Amino acid sequence: MPQLSLSELRQTLLNNLGLNFTERSEDELYKKIGDAAKEFQFDNTDKFIDWINKTHFAPTELEKLASFLTIGETYFLREIKALNYLEKVYLPELIKKRINRKQSIRIWCAGCASGEEPFSIAMLLKRIIPDLKNWNISILASDINAKFLEKARKGIYTKWSFRKLPETFKKQYFNEIEKDTFQIKQEIHSMVTFVYQNLATDTYPSLVNNTNAMDIILCRNVLIYFSNIGIRQVSSKLYNSLTKGGVLLVSPVEMSSLICQKFRKIFYEGFTIYAKGPEALKIKDSATWKIPETIFIEEKFKPVNPKELVNVTNKPTEVLKEKSLPESVSVKKSTIEEMPLYEDAKKMYASGKFEELEIFLTNILNEKGEISNSQLKLLIKTEANLGKLDIANDLCKKAIEINKLDANLYFIHANIQQELGEDAKAIKTLKKVIYIEPEFSMAHFALGNLSRKYGKDMESRKHFRNTLSMLSKFNTEHILEDCDGLTVGRLVEIINTIIEL
Repeated sequence: MPQLSLSELRQTLLNNLGLNFTERSEDELYKKIGDAAKEFQFDNTDKFIDWINKTHFAPTELEKLASFLTIGETYFLREIKALNYLEKVYLPELIKKRINRKQSIRIWCAGCASGEEPFSIAMLLKRIIPDLKNWNISILASDINAKFLEKARKGIYTKWSFRKLPETFKKQYFNEIEKDTFQIKQEIHSMVTFVYQNLATDTYPSLVNNTNAMDIILCRNVLIYFSNIGIRQVSSKLYNSLTKGGVLLVSPVEMSSLICQKFRKIFYEGFTIYAKGPEALKIKDSATWKIPETIFIEEKFKPVNPKELVNVTNKPTEVLKEKSLPESVSVKKSTIEEMPLYEDAKKMYASGKFEELEIFLTNILNEKGEISNSQLKLLIKTEANLGKLDIANDLCKKAIEINKLDANLYFIHANIQQELGEDAKAIKTLKKVIYIEPEFSMAHFALGNLSRKYGKDMESRKHFRNTLSMLSKFNTEHILEDCDGLTVGRLVEIINTIIEL
């Protein structure tokens, strides 16, 4: 194979999947591509590589290729030291701080392979939280490999996944469906949500795909596939996806100076934990200000007992003097969206500077005496990304009371309700979205995911088909409103992958 063709192939995989194959690994890459060629109906590896390099084909096909290029080898309770840290140090303290207050825990297994890791986390939580049913537990498990996700959703494993574990483990959490084949019990399976995601190209953190305000992110044996630049970019986005005090766990072989420098390192039994914020275990849930009792669009409200609010200059991180909210504020549908202040706010949101953005937006309220609908929506999403779901929920409800025909507000509210564990309410809210705006494709997509979550496959497929029909009217590069940069083309690819599973 010509060296130039292999070099071009490596660049294609890096650009589209984030997978980094060095020149030294070209022999290994050539072999894996040869295995994939048969799946794509090619009987010649060189011709297949030439096709990849010259053909502009759908990313779903490229991601199908990823199943031959990534290793899904894993097992239950893998890398036990990291799990020990969660069980013995981090989670007990977090549970203590959340009990009788915000009884929720959010965890993301980014690169979940065939599901052993997220199910291990679910078992851990079940073991250490006696009143688990009183908690809102979210375990998001994502992967780029559709075949891995298919196996994970089935939850069926052979003895290789249980190596080094006693027989009692299998009896406690699995049902034997045939000799040496075990299916995970429903009570554990129902705690995990599996989604298809490309860490190299997809948007996160995002309220839309539930990758925001995480307490724990496990991204183990994933960063090894990325280039140096890719490691910096992905780890920075994972940092932004954590709530203050949250932790990132990677594999020991991935511990590197390339990981986002904002993280504080915690050393535990020779293992490095990456923490967000100066104190990993001191979780602060209080807001910088209280939500006023009413928000009147194009009218005025008087905030009730607002907490002290700091002021900032053009440098959002520079704290000046304390200042309370003004007695009257108007919320307008005007052209404030076109002002430089709003553009600054959007840039902060896109770069994950949520703490700064919270202050920035509330100071617009404080100094200008007015805020636009778009700014208000950005503030709601910012509070959600900071893990302040109750604040975001209240803000959303108050805004909807005044603007009952804003479908986007209802859609944001439905996302918040899902994160609060209120799926039934979220379904009702999404139906309101469709009632107001029948062609709201993301609402149909969200209903499809919720139907799928509860095993209503026919209903789910109906919603997905409706979504695809609506999306067909737009250019693939069209960016969907209030979806954090998600394009029509990318959503179509995600739906097609889900339907194929």
